[in-house]
Amino acid sequence: MSDRRILAAAAVGAAGLLIVALLPIGASFADDNSPRQTDQGFDVSFTAGERDAAGHFMGGTELRNLSAHGGRLYAGNGYWMDRPGPEGPQPAQILVLDNPAARWRVERSLDERMPNGRTPRHLAVSALQGMTFSTDYTGRTLLRAVSMLFAGTWDLSGASQVMSRNDATGAWTAMSLPVPRVTSGIQQVRAMAMHRDRRTGVDQVFAGNDPHGIFSGGYDDAAVGGIRWGANPELDISRLSAPSFPGLSLLRVASFAECNGILYATIGQQIYRRLDSAPPRWELFYTNPRPGYSETGLRGLAAVPHPSGAGQALLVAVEGRAARLIRIDPSNGEETTELDIPAFLNSAWATKVGYAIAAYNDMTVVPGPRGEAKVLIGIEAFLPASSPVPAGHARADGLDGGGWYFVRQGERRYDLRKIGSSQPLTGTPLVATRAIAASPFPNDADTIYFAGFDANKRAAHNTAWIFRAGKAKAILSTSAQQR
Repeated sequence: MSDRRILAAAAVGAAGLLIVALLPIGASFADDNSPRQTDQGFDVSFTAGERDAAGHFMGGTELRNLSAHGGRLYAGNGYWMDRPGPEGPQPAQILVLDNPAARWRVERSLDERMPNGRTPRHLAVSALQGMTFSTDYTGRTLLRAVSMLFAGTWDLSGASQVMSRNDATGAWTAMSLPVPRVTSGIQQVRAMAMHRDRRTGVDQVFAGNDPHGIFSGGYDDAAVGGIRWGANPELDISRLSAPSFPGLSLLRVASFAECNGILYATIGQQIYRRLDSAPPRWELFYTNPRPGYSETGLRGLAAVPHPSGAGQALLVAVEGRAARLIRIDPSNGEETTELDIPAFLNSAWATKVGYAIAAYNDMTVVPGPRGEAKVLIGIEAFLPASSPVPAGHARADGLDGGGWYFVRQGERRYDLRKIGSSQPLTGTPLVATRAIAASPFPNDADTIYFAGFDANKRAAHNTAWIFRAGKAKAILSTSAQQR
């Protein structure tokens, strides 16, 4: 469906009230590569284009992040490719859900404008993560742990900021990263992480700034925003002598993961790991030998149980025409392809996928019924004009419109699931599942939240969405047993 037809669709209900019936489709993948059907249903949680109880407009072309923190669920939206409506150009926002029966509300609107007075400075909330510090930046144990929520942004000003929220006071503070101002393009903090340095014992926050690299800081109650940032990047990605990869438009820090106590980061088609030495340094750990054409490279780095039963392994997604889910042994860097994404989707859908994105920002690990780790991975898939549209699917500007995701049931064992609705206010296809989070609410513990849309360089408006479903619908099914 084109954007013009989408925006002409009728409003069908308010966020949190509409029950969406799903098409009975989905497929599973096991080592025998045989598709199997599943059914599931989801409820609407958030609809872009409405106002919260205080009258604040909540919109966005994309819902980019979900983060469970401090007993609440936070979300970060973005306005990339927005075609403003009557409300005019809007800034990126951090939204919050206080309890499962509440309505989403605006927690923080990033209202700063560019010098023209019209254009918002912050185009999107590109990273959102909660952290708890038990030490200060010197390694001194704090009398009381300090809990904070951090947000990174797409910054149109040429500078770069990280926002911090002190949970004790609820106050938000903008912290400027020590980076040179860029005169063309934008700066972005796409990924953040927390790691305790194994040599010093200091709790540290890490921010991946594009185009300058990885910065770290420690808690300091006297510093602006509560964090004392290092004056220079620990890893300056502008100086990396990385090999040329097809399609890679720029190097950016796309994700972090801590595995067996060691911090790793994906940059382009490579993974770097931090050595907690004096001074700390980052070394190249892994280079993708089958990169294919990809604009970003590796995404969504995560730690999963090692197949040997001892310790953890790394799981990462390759974006592009050679999209894969890869498991990497941290002891030797050896890779195992757990899932060839285009091959599986081609088989499951009886079509030909041209380009795929999996794990936009991260992968979400949730416990199964017996405590086993289930990994949820959002995806987007391009269907070229020459490819047939599968039965029960919709092609939206070259993309499958359904809102799909994988469930990793175990080693090389994946299910394919579909949210299968549309944005309830505009009728826009869901297109991409960008973020997934387990409910932080004790009386809602069996619920999973899904969020997304990707503007994909096309004009859009109020296309962001959040749906929710119980684990029985989102993860489990009678067809999910290993054959």
